Amino acid sequence: MLNAGGRALWQDGLRAIFHRSFNVVAAINLLVMTAYYMLFVTGTLHVRETYGASLSVAGLSGGIMVIGCLSGRFASGSLLSFFGCRAMLLAGLLLFSGSVASSLLAESLPLLFLQRLLTGIAVGVTGTATGTIIAYVVPREYHGLGISLFSMSTAMALAAGPFFGIALVDGSGYGAVVWTTCGFGLACLALFFVLGSLPPMLKKHRPMTDLYSYIDPRVVRFSLVALVACFGYGCVQAFLTSFSAERGLSDVASLFFLVYAAAALGTRPFSGYILDHYGENVVFYPALLIMAASMVLLAVAGDGMTFLLAGVLMGVGFGNFQSAGQAVSLTLVTRSRFAQATTTFFLFFDLGIGLGPYLFGFLVPVIGYEGMFLALALTAIVAAVLYWFEHGRLPHRR
Repeated sequence: MLNAGGRALWQDGLRAIFHRSFNVVAAINLLVMTAYYMLFVTGTLHVRETYGASLSVAGLSGGIMVIGCLSGRFASGSLLSFFGCRAMLLAGLLLFSGSVASSLLAESLPLLFLQRLLTGIAVGVTGTATGTIIAYVVPREYHGLGISLFSMSTAMALAAGPFFGIALVDGSGYGAVVWTTCGFGLACLALFFVLGSLPPMLKKHRPMTDLYSYIDPRVVRFSLVALVACFGYGCVQAFLTSFSAERGLSDVASLFFLVYAAAALGTRPFSGYILDHYGENVVFYPALLIMAASMVLLAVAGDGMTFLLAGVLMGVGFGNFQSAGQAVSLTLVTRSRFAQATTTFFLFFDLGIGLGPYLFGFLVPVIGYEGMFLALALTAIVAAVLYWFEHGRLPHRR
């Protein structure tokens, strides 16, 4: 419980964070990410049933969205500095709405893959724009709390997207998913036009061929921690369904991400407050160790209670690592480099999620899911050690 002074600081932080721009951008992020996860979890089945594609080709449709997302994030680092946050957010939303609607016209696999690529690019551009806007509209002394509160929209989307996507496919077919995501795109465009005034974005123009225009070298080494830490979460996303079926836990598998989201939503505001007032080390080390514990629980899970407890720990551990990592990446740069810092962190973040299933999937035929999850627990420990070398020894910077 907070004392009177702590409650006053908490209330001051909330007043400084919650205003029109923050609320609108958080709502946009929630809708876009919910639509993204709806398409992601239902797309593979749609490709197999509609085009008669193999499982590997169907899986490629999801991979193309991830590649597009990475490409969009990379390009945004420079374009945000040149055009500004408001213009880039509008461009991302227009591309998202148009690309989602175009799936109704994709009558062949090449056209569908192009549509998925454009959707991924749009999500990458929009996500980087919203993250950068939040970095500017939240006072720097409240970045930990503000980014934690903002990232709750992504946690909610992670639970809502798969839930609504699967429910719509089961009830009305894939067309209902497409029309719903189109509606989300239009709603985001409507929200954009009620976006409040934004602080001026500090810009330092560099040649488009200069890598420094896209990413920030000061954040790269720290982001390696995110790369390694994300291996585990990427494997959970990719293999949870088949793993739960193997263990006879399919009946509770759909609840895993719901308890994950609930745990992340319930703890992120407190972890953000702790980060702002006591430093990032107090958040990072426990988060990574709790994530390792969740992997161990998954490895030994033989009943629904243990399985769902692993989901709770994943939400507390990885869920708070994500928001804290973005906040810390902003402390490493000047205000004029917020766009590049956000791009750099999420490039490595998304790359870790994408690489994890590929690298550790080779272990499953050899040592099984149990061995894979135990190996992933070690990667969380490695991430903690890497964090100590790259950042954890440094004094807390606000």
